[in-house]
Amino acid sequence: EAVGMVAFESAIDELSDTLGMDPLELRLRNLPDTHPMDGRLYSSRRLADCLKDGAERFGWRKRWKAGSRCEGEWLIGMGMASAARSNTLVKSAARVRLNGNRAIVETDMTDIGTGSYTILTQIAAEMLGLPTECVEVRLGDSDLPGASGSGGSFGASSAGSATFLAAKKIRAEIARRLGCYEGGMSLHDGRVRGDNYEADLSELVTDELVGEAEIEGGKTSESHFSSGFGSHFAEVAVNRWTGEVRVRRMLGVMSMGRILNEKTARSQAIGGIIWGIGTALTEEMQSDARDGHVVTRDLANYHVPSHADVPGDLQVVFLEERDDWANPIQTKGIGELGISGAGAAVINAISHASGHRVYNFPALPDRVISSFGL
Repeated sequence: EAVGMVAFESAIDELSDTLGMDPLELRLRNLPDTHPMDGRLYSSRRLADCLKDGAERFGWRKRWKAGSRCEGEWLIGMGMASAARSNTLVKSAARVRLNGNRAIVETDMTDIGTGSYTILTQIAAEMLGLPTECVEVRLGDSDLPGASGSGGSFGASSAGSATFLAAKKIRAEIARRLGCYEGGMSLHDGRVRGDNYEADLSELVTDELVGEAEIEGGKTSESHFSSGFGSHFAEVAVNRWTGEVRVRRMLGVMSMGRILNEKTARSQAIGGIIWGIGTALTEEMQSDARDGHVVTRDLANYHVPSHADVPGDLQVVFLEERDDWANPIQTKGIGELGISGAGAAVINAISHASGHRVYNFPALPDRVISSFGL
């Protein structure tokens, strides 16, 4: 998918060169009003905003003629690309238990380092008005309610929505016990307030309240297409003699629904951009032509970006977005959107720096030199 985006966005950039048009302007002029494949409406789409905002922040208007700027033996270029990742809701279930002023979230999804424990803790804590230290999350046990698993940018939206709906059932029971309208009830720091009534949650809930819920994709996807969108901008230096490429700065501007945790979301987006750098410059699967076995089967031969390959100036900006069509908590996937288009921005920047386009990915030094036609 990442390599496909590199090829697609590189082709768009090449078209802009042929037309003598700014790559940003070409993309803005050709944004469809509905999904180009099936005509569905977009549930929300801030792609144009991402492109314009990113261009402004990155200084795109100062872009120079391709192949015209150099610093010693280094050719300097700027490139950009669009980003898109469809939003997916996978069948998931969750159970929330409330004992006094402590809660437990149970679902069999896993946390592979993407912050599932943190996010599900936050959702339950916010819904039940508890400090996060009063919420325990239990994952990874097949005896627990079945969930989406981790991967594909659907974990937080799917398992998170199930957790939200399970906690909502508990809220309804709390409101009934307090004798107030649920919509007018507030839960904060273990206190319940509503319709001039107030009580401590531990006094109101002396037994265990259990809420369990399941969610899966419904009919909204038949009429509306839900997706995250973004833009990537890169500046690179290309050595005119060796073909070495150094990424000097990058910017990603993304619109991906409601951000549940800005710190962890930013980390995922930065990780995606770094993967994009790897897609563009270092990562390549090679097979032995004699027997088909994978040659680049370990990190000694399959090269991922190191700290020296990643620019210190790497920024991520989130645009505010609430999409009621996405899911009950209005979230969208993050990880894949971070990588989508990032590598293409680097490849397009190489073309702008040298005035020549690389067609074989990754853009290893020998391939960059070959593109010069020397």
